[in-house]
Amino acid sequence: MAVAPNAYEARWNALCAALDDHPAIRVSYRFDGGIDAAVTDTEAAWATLAGNTGATAPAGLADRFHRFRTLGRQWSAEESGVHGEFFLTHLAAAKPQGYESRIDSWLDGELFSSSELRIIDEHPITGTGSLAGIRPRPGGTEPELWWSTIRYADWKLDIGYGEYMDALTLTRGAFDWQFLFTAAPLASEEFDRVRARLERTLDTLPALFPEDDFGPLRRRFEERLR
Repeated sequence: MAVAPNAYEARWNALCAALDDHPAIRVSYRFDGGIDAAVTDTEAAWATLAGNTGATAPAGLADRFHRFRTLGRQWSAEESGVHGEFFLTHLAAAKPQGYESRIDSWLDGELFSSSELRIIDEHPITGTGSLAGIRPRPGGTEPELWWSTIRYADWKLDIGYGEYMDALTLTRGAFDWQFLFTAAPLASEEFDRVRARLERTLDTLPALFPEDDFGPLRRRFEERLR
């Protein structure tokens, strides 16, 4: 029996339909895995992810709760050369990456295992190796969000789960938007490609989606270059 989407899931379905039908966008891959009826509420989903850590659920989770087994798009705006991809997995099914590595926590030289991250968004088709992972933190601390890449290392995001999902819906997964919310040195030569891609993206998205306000992202980008 089909499961009726909640309001947040309906919003994502509408976003995907708009990408599919957009005259200036070509969607190469679609993932519509349906809703997992076994996932009943936010508390149970978070408890499954957090295990026995006793970690506090992220702020804003209830308003951004989805049960998609998989939901994703790989897309491109050919005229401008802007591309994007997102691939969502609901929290109860979020798993660590298949291989284990060590991540610098940026705190007093502490390293932690990548197995502590549960993948909520990634690029399985493009194969960039980049992923967004949520890291439960015991002791009533807000869970961390990390943007893990192969070429540019691992970066803690300065936003939480709710803000991540909001930014993902706004950008539709345009590549490298996550770097706007890290301490990565975007003005440096090492990040020339990322910087150019972000600038092109922030010039293009307002034309593709004039109903949305990209001003905060543009200001964030300019601040990150100072």
